[in-house]
Amino acid sequence: MEAIESALSFEASRSGELTCSFQGKYFHSKYNPRTEGERFAENIQADFSPLCIFVLEPALSYCAPYIKKRFPEALVCAIRFTRAFSDSDREWNHVFYLKEGKISLGEELFSTLGEEKLCASLSFDWPATKQAFPQENTESWNEIKKSILKSRDVIATRAYFSKRWLKNSIIFASRIKKACILAKGSESIVITASGPSLGPSLPFIKENRKRFFLIALSSSYLPLSSYGIKADMVISSDGGYWAKKHLDFPQKQTELFAIEAEGAVPRHILAEDAVIPLAYPDGLETDFLKAVGCPFMISERNGTVAGTALTFAATMTSGSIYLCGLDQAASPAFQHTQPNALETDNARRDFRLKPVETRISASRFNSSSVLEIYRNWFITVSPRFSKNVFRLSDNYHYEYALGDIRDINWDDFSRKESGNNEVPQKIKMSEYSVSGKKEERREKILKSLAELSKTQKFIDEVFPMEAILIKRELSDTKAQNLRMNLAEKTRKLLSECSKLL
Repeated sequence: MEAIESALSFEASRSGELTCSFQGKYFHSKYNPRTEGERFAENIQADFSPLCIFVLEPALSYCAPYIKKRFPEALVCAIRFTRAFSDSDREWNHVFYLKEGKISLGEELFSTLGEEKLCASLSFDWPATKQAFPQENTESWNEIKKSILKSRDVIATRAYFSKRWLKNSIIFASRIKKACILAKGSESIVITASGPSLGPSLPFIKENRKRFFLIALSSSYLPLSSYGIKADMVISSDGGYWAKKHLDFPQKQTELFAIEAEGAVPRHILAEDAVIPLAYPDGLETDFLKAVGCPFMISERNGTVAGTALTFAATMTSGSIYLCGLDQAASPAFQHTQPNALETDNARRDFRLKPVETRISASRFNSSSVLEIYRNWFITVSPRFSKNVFRLSDNYHYEYALGDIRDINWDDFSRKESGNNEVPQKIKMSEYSVSGKKEERREKILKSLAELSKTQKFIDEVFPMEAILIKRELSDTKAQNLRMNLAEKTRKLLSECSKLL
């Protein structure tokens, strides 16, 4: 690529605009490159209304303003193969470089643009650069394909779970009794996940327990308590029914739970325990919590509870944060440190023709793609946390690094903590009783739900597929039919929510 860049020739076209060539082949017209860019935009074929448009290596970017004019609602982006044309990057809403990020181009597209835009995107080659950079062109198309396939899967997951998340939020707001809010401190925080590397660290966690505030992801709750370790807080954000199994133990080893309001939680925890309600700033759950007068803390939306815990911990302390048991890779044995609540259930179905080894092997291969998504999230955000976040283990050999998040052992931990001469300010908790009779809460929630159901926010959250199809549709008649079908689905869902309360 450097050889190609050094061989590029820039010169003035007949119209006075800059043009360029490589080995005698022009990337733009040598007569009027701006008119050429305008014609390119005019010839774009689109049978739906795109939310995002990509042009693969558009060189000097003459087409960009004309694409923006023709598709004013779309985000117009360039995918670059080289830095040679970076002076024209300002013409685009966003510019992506094929091989310059810490993660793949496909992952960068997904993390930057999100699934909605990618599922309603169009991509085009700039013909001359396609011929000059055939390998880079093919790689870029493959990465775009990966990002769109991933977006399709995420949208399908959201469509499947969105109604469950809505109902979870309603149940949460209607039943929570003791809401807690934390005040920021400076003490160190250890976050425990349940990867295999957690097991060897359990003795060190117990030995150093008084030196940090301990947040346990729900899946690590049972291993910690079985080892006699009491967490300061257990955090859960999953909306599936299985999330309850990680929390539903008669002998609790903590009195404080941080629960995403759209997550699944045993009802006795909402009725008996101190709960920190977590809510996404753009989520429907915030409206329900406000409706019943329940205080809450903001959490950051991402695909894994470990990510939720990390971003939440970063708002709780100015001190160091240690991630323990966060392997982010499939294990050849059990995927989680034992004991594990789901493993206990799954083991009941083992038998001679389908033994535990078969189940473990299937779990290993089935989890690889999901763990890659989670791992890439940590790699993407790692520069943001590189100064005070560490992955902590007993010299565990990790298969993958987490970008700029450094791996340290317990000796490193002791040196870091002993070297801190300042007395850390404790993270403090305030508790609030959520008042209101059952019927009063029900009416407030249903009123809020009825108002929300008329908004675009509600459609985007609860019916993501329908929302994308309506935004993409060029035909007014078809769009109207889609809206009518959506109105009927909404009516049925509101009825189900009313019965739920």
